[in-house]
Amino acid sequence: MLLMLRRRRFPRLVGAATASLVGVAGLALAPPAALAATGHGYDVSWPQCGRSLPSDGDFRIVGVNGGKPYTENECLAAQYQWARGAAAVAFYLNTANPGPGITAVDWYGQTSPHTGCSPSNEPACVFNYGYHGARLAFEYAQSQTGAAFRHSWWLDVETANSWAPHGPLNAFSIAGATEFLRSRGVPVGVYSTDYQWRLITGGAHLPEHFNWVAGARTGGEAASWCGPGSSFTGGPVMLVQWVQHDLDHNIACAPLPAGPAGPAATPGPAATQDPLQASLLQLLRGLGLAP
Repeated sequence: MLLMLRRRRFPRLVGAATASLVGVAGLALAPPAALAATGHGYDVSWPQCGRSLPSDGDFRIVGVNGGKPYTENECLAAQYQWARGAAAVAFYLNTANPGPGITAVDWYGQTSPHTGCSPSNEPACVFNYGYHGARLAFEYAQSQTGAAFRHSWWLDVETANSWAPHGPLNAFSIAGATEFLRSRGVPVGVYSTDYQWRLITGGAHLPEHFNWVAGARTGGEAASWCGPGSSFTGGPVMLVQWVQHDLDHNIACAPLPAGPAGPAATPGPAATQDPLQASLLQLLRGLGLAP
């Protein structure tokens, strides 16, 4: 059943984390360093380990995790070598908000980048969980491919992973992952569907996130979804996916952004503000809960 939003409850949920938001700006989209190929491509990850993969495609996207955050796709190195046979390559990672019951990490022990994580400030903990999930995925991709900085990154936002029933709280995980990846200078997009995005985030309006839309039934239908009407964040639709012969196919609606090909410069003073505060204000605005 689709969870219904009760917006009057959300400010109470995040009130402790919003105490010092006045004057804090939202995060800015890191511009792509270069533009890569459009056309037709594929995405693969751990379910395709050991499988024969197609030799065509204008672009190829590889999943870094083993199906959920804080796990690893053991075939990443081999799949990346396959992906390099296309004109453009990208990575994607899984996102979630499992909450304090998770055993894979010390939920309240993750005290960076926001030091306020505690049972009375769950948004900070969720933000840290997303941030470090992206950090580990990025570091694993770099260790396996040496190319984590060279390509765009996508956040997989699906109901198959664990999420809290409160959309704004879940959105902090996405904000944390975004914050880490942008600190590395790589372009960031979101993979989801309109239904899943609304169910997970409450329909957050985040137009600086470009979209990879899932759920098309055919290539023709995928091409027809390239317009702004298919966007679930309010940002531009870059990719649309359909499944054919048990393989994920994608059409690129616009040139895919690439990364800067090397480590990002050390953030200056403007980038050292509290990332939770900046992202929270952005998310609250997207949900219509802040001016």
